[in-house]
Amino acid sequence: MEAERRFNGKAYPDGTSPFPFQLVGQGFFPGGDGLWRDETELDRPSPGLLPVGGAAFVGNDFGTLSRFLKLRSRGFENPLTWRHLKERIRLAELPQPAMFFTNGIVGLRSSDGARALDKRDWQRDTSFMDFCREFFVYQIEVLKPRLVVILGPTAKSTLLSFVRITSENGNIFRASIGTHTTLCLCTSHPYGDFNFPDRRKASDAVALSAAWALHL
Repeated sequence: MEAERRFNGKAYPDGTSPFPFQLVGQGFFPGGDGLWRDETELDRPSPGLLPVGGAAFVGNDFGTLSRFLKLRSRGFENPLTWRHLKERIRLAELPQPAMFFTNGIVGLRSSDGARALDKRDWQRDTSFMDFCREFFVYQIEVLKPRLVVILGPTAKSTLLSFVRITSENGNIFRASIGTHTTLCLCTSHPYGDFNFPDRRKASDAVALSAAWALHL
């Protein structure tokens, strides 16, 4: 898709950059391979086996080009988002190799002064949103997850334009994503888990475990 250069002859619109390399170790797709690693394996390549029929955890976007470039030497990422999210998965007792980690928005924010926590109104660029939707749908049709976990309100705002909701009950809804039908669970963003008491973390894990146990 990048080779199609849909944006005035460029792979991405102004202010957005392609990934200059892929992380060897742990990293959300497409900056990394999006696969689970234990804590002793963060810097190592994985076997590369896609977890078809598992769970896809979806954030909004990878962040900034400047932040990503700083990861080149060590080859993996492990911010609070990763650590807290993996703790949720462990508490929920989900099968770890069946998890996949990706983003709704592809590319990196490359505008001067862009910061990882800055918000950007992606919805204004309809052609780029169509580009991201096409790539996200392709991922879901390949992975065929039984559960899609949407991480935080920003990702929810993005992804709701990518799916067709057929029924919903609170934070859980059934949706069609391309040709695949799945359950979706909306959660808080794991970065903020350091603000939560243990009982809140336990409650979130119970909700995740219950969503995983549901069947269409």
